[in-house]
Amino acid sequence: MSLRNKKSFSYNFRIRYSEVDAQKIVYNSHYLTFLDVSIFEFFDAIGFNQEDYIKKTNNEFHTVRAVVEYKAPATLGDTIEVLTRIKKIGNSSITFQQEIYLYESDRLLATGEIVWVNTNQKEMVPTTVPDYLRELLKDYQD
Repeated sequence: MSLRNKKSFSYNFRIRYSEVDAQKIVYNSHYLTFLDVSIFEFFDAIGFNQEDYIKKTNNEFHTVRAVVEYKAPATLGDTIEVLTRIKKIGNSSITFQQEIYLYESDRLLATGEIVWVNTNQKEMVPTTVPDYLRELLKDYQD
């Protein structure tokens, strides 16, 4: 089921020259950047400041898994829309489900799944996702 049918965070990008190859198609690696930036903007939109969190707790989220499935190319000058939703929150992890569309269309360009683990930076061990973050994310989770 499409994320368009669920409450999702939406963030748009315009494809620039530096993101495409000689055929004016977006390089595959840039899709991970689009997904990552969208997660950062999602957290900012819900009021979770990652820099403050790191300073106050000495904990930080690290990407431990990233999967992208390419469906159709984005090209120079396109505007794309990245939808982000929470698939699962574990004890120390958050799994994001994402979809990339050509802006203002139903043309699915790619899907993504990113897993973050909350890690104590001093001990370099996983630590529990805080309750207040779980609360901020609850409307974006099944």
